[in-house]
Amino acid sequence: MKKLVIAMILMGNPVVYSQWKSDLNSALRQAQMQDKNVLLYFSVPDACAVCESLDKNVLQSEEFKAYARQNYILAKPDFHESVSIETKTDNLLIVEKYNKDGFFPLVVILDKNSNVIGKTGIYNNETPQEYIKLLQSIAKK
Repeated sequence: MKKLVIAMILMGNPVVYSQWKSDLNSALRQAQMQDKNVLLYFSVPDACAVCESLDKNVLQSEEFKAYARQNYILAKPDFHESVSIETKTDNLLIVEKYNKDGFFPLVVILDKNSNVIGKTGIYNNETPQEYIKLLQSIAKK
């Protein structure tokens, strides 16, 4: 119960990017249909300056959006107040499976069958192009 409360507090922001899906299962189904990987993003923008910087400088950039449209289905678990308790519970299971240490920000690249290809929690003010290269290097491993 304690983990659920902490996760709800930390991840209480709605998914604000139109490309982002808040339902991982839906993202995985779409990834299978489109033969793409899933980029699963864990963030706490209101409580994490690095998360906010990554969001603003990379994820909201036109370069990243164009790259992501071609290569990934984007997913970000949603713990916003308007989300049902069942969805929050499902999303907590996603956090426990893919981000059990509660590291933020964390990007997990999954194949279309939900297998982890790689992860990165590192963001050192890279440009969108530099961050895209980082994601490409992770996906090739």
